[in-house]
This record gives sequence, structure tokens and C-alpha cells, in this order.
Amino acid sequence: MAGPAAQKKESAMPVIGGILIIIGAVIELIVGGALAIGGTALFGLSLGSSGVLVVCGAILVIVAIIALLGGIFALQRKNFGFAVLGGVLALGGWFIPALIGLILVAISKDEFQ
Repeated sequence: MAGPAAQKKESAMPVIGGILIIIGAVIELIVGGALAIGGTALFGLSLGSSGVLVVCGAILVIVAIIALLGGIFALQRKNFGFAVLGGVLALGGWFIPALIGLILVAISKDEFQ
């Protein structure tokens, strides 16, 4: 005879990790947007062409959006792989909190659907 099914104990680790990943992604989004919009005029860099900085900024914005989605998935405890990917990509923003968020998400793998 089977007893009642054991319920999974949910901790706050994925939620805290997702918030930290989102913070790193938002900072990364701001930096990428500043690069894409400002280029050389904003930072006073002369690399021969402001187009290079605009392209780098646009790539950083795309990476930040993917990281932001990973943080949202971590908050929802869905799609563990995408949440980890978001944590890795958020490392370009605010490094230490994003790293802590990535570790918290990785430790709480069993809580994801």
C-alpha cells in the first residue's frame, strides 16, 4: 500500500537567485543601451568608428534580454536550463550578485519543473 506522495519542499533560493540574475541583467541592459545609443559620443572613445560600439551595445542588449528571461524563469521555477543560461549571461552586468544568483539557481535544481 502506498502512502501519500511526498511533497517537495520549496525554498526561497530560486526566487532570490532569479532576483539577483534580473538585477545583473538590468544593469547589463543599461550598459548595452548606453553603448548602442551613445557610441563614442557618450564615452569619448575613439576607436575609429562609433559603429563598432553601437554593434557591441546591441549585442549586449540582446544578451541582457536573454539573461532577463532566464531570471524570470528562475522566479517561476521553470526551465532550469534557461534559468542557468540567464545566470551565466547576466555575469556581464553586476558580477558578484549575478554569480550568487547563478549558484542559488544551480543548487535548487530539484525545485524546477
